[in-house]
Amino acid sequence: MIRYDEHAEFQIARRGIGKEMIEETLRHPDETEIWAGRQSFLKRLPGRHVMLRVVTARNDPEYVVTAYFDGTKPCE
Repeated sequence: MIRYDEHAEFQIARRGIGKEMIEETLRHPDETEIWAGRQSFLKRLPGRHVMLRVVTARNDPEYVVTAYFDGTKPCE
């Protein structure tokens, strides 16, 4: 079951990111990255020029810390 940190809830609402997009990214990422206690799942979404990045706790990939459209990761 996917759970959302309070910060994540605030940021995804502010950024207009639907939870269905986050859940699709976690289930079927195009890329993943791991660093210092965190893990990112990245997805190319239709109509977007940059990838959606969903950041989770490294040891709990169903605990979403934040999500945002990553300007450093263009869709190709």
